[in-house]
Amino acid sequence: MPNFTDEQRVEIAEREYKDLKVNTKVTIDDGKTTIGYVSKVVNDKKTGEQAFIITDGNPKIQKPSEVNNVTVLYQASTSPEQIGSQAGEVKRDWWDNNKQILNNIEKSYKNPNTIFDPTKQIASML
Repeated sequence: MPNFTDEQRVEIAEREYKDLKVNTKVTIDDGKTTIGYVSKVVNDKKTGEQAFIITDGNPKIQKPSEVNNVTVLYQASTSPEQIGSQAGEVKRDWWDNNKQILNNIEKSYKNPNTIFDPTKQIASML
């Protein structure tokens, strides 16, 4: 896997918010650098998990055994400002997942050695 500059890493992270489709090429640097091809799109409405699985070759022609590099782009929480257009996403991200994380953090102050269950979204990634 190539070494990327901080600027390139930001550009890669921005791809998490694009409407990428399976088999499409993912590039940065105005198309000069190819990251790979979208082999899978994850959009789990139950947990709110959204991710793109990027492999180093076109999944139309590349066999799974030929894959050398995989990049997973996880989309972060949808902005609360999107409540009007993406109310379900905001609820899943902020109420269903982030609220549980905040509660676990608060409880950990009282019981620092406690291991808490992951949110549904985090558990779906495991």
